[in-house]
Amino acid sequence: MKKSSGFPWKYGLFLASYYLTNAVYQGYAPTYFESAGMTHVNRTVLLAMAPVVSILMQPIWGMLGDRSKSRNAILRLLIIIAACIVLTYRVASSFWWLMIASFLFSAFYTSIQPMGDSIILEALQPKNQPFGPLRLMGCLTFAVGNLFIGFTIDGRANLVLYLTTAILMLTLLSTWALPPTPGHQSSGKKMNMAGILKLPHMPGLIIMLMLLQLTMGYFYSFYSPYFTSLPGGTTTILGWCYFLSAMSEVPFLLNADRLFEKLGVGKLMSISAAVLTLRWILLASFPNIYVAAGSQILHGWGFIVMTVSMSKFMSATVPDELKASGQMLLSVVGFGIARVFGILGGGLLSEVLGGVQNGFILMACISGAALICFAPRYLKAKPLNGK
Repeated sequence: MKKSSGFPWKYGLFLASYYLTNAVYQGYAPTYFESAGMTHVNRTVLLAMAPVVSILMQPIWGMLGDRSKSRNAILRLLIIIAACIVLTYRVASSFWWLMIASFLFSAFYTSIQPMGDSIILEALQPKNQPFGPLRLMGCLTFAVGNLFIGFTIDGRANLVLYLTTAILMLTLLSTWALPPTPGHQSSGKKMNMAGILKLPHMPGLIIMLMLLQLTMGYFYSFYSPYFTSLPGGTTTILGWCYFLSAMSEVPFLLNADRLFEKLGVGKLMSISAAVLTLRWILLASFPNIYVAAGSQILHGWGFIVMTVSMSKFMSATVPDELKASGQMLLSVVGFGIARVFGILGGGLLSEVLGGVQNGFILMACISGAALICFAPRYLKAKPLNGK
């Protein structure tokens, strides 16, 4: 792929700051809820709030982004309101107050990343510039942030809220490095998200993505308690496990655009399904910290492969009028539905199956079924890269 000069590294400032925010809130909001006196059931409900709300709100924000004269303005609105709402958690420590505040925060925060991605990916397309190096900037800040944030908030859980707001303000400043981007329905024909599912290959890819993301939802909800329950499993080692998983993304991200051009999304999704199946089999079969920690290396050829590949395919194939809605749809499937299943359904499944470890057997069956059903089709087909 021919690279043009003057690569827009400044776009990566948004991804770097956003994923640093994610390292704080996603990683340590449960710590704050626990310090506020929430029971395990209370925390489960509060953590499920974000994906549930995202299913409801992201299609709406996608439509508004596509119909707005400035997607950048919508993005800044999301950031500012989220930064203000997260501070209201401090107003009261009752469950009902935190549920309302968490609902409102999630209504804005969960749409920041897909809205920003829609702007960046559209800006890169005319000159065929790679997305991987920019996404890598987010990967690195998330990895390094996880190493240092834990020490910073140790015994000071209230800092989670203040750090989230502070880094969201940095994210807000970074949006001025992004190119002004209108919603293409602001002047022209109106379209809705349902039109995306009528595109060639899209229904099958969305179904495959949902199946694989369901297994990731279970992993995100139960890997941490499973790891620390193993002999020798500590939170310190767990932090290094997450650092290892983030750093394992680097090789793919450095080559993501070249692989997407050569293999296409279908073959890359098949690779992701195979790697995830192996990952869940290892976690289900060998209950020790060495295998559990080592399995994190597979993260770099599972999760990041399907998310980046689908984002690029969506940006390359959907009409201009649905650029924002397309990225929101991926987030609804990958974050909303998958996390709801992981937090609520996953907990029920682990109890029925007799423990978290047995739950990973079921996850291997789900990702394995996706591989068996879809890989034969995509491995034989020409590369699905939007051309």
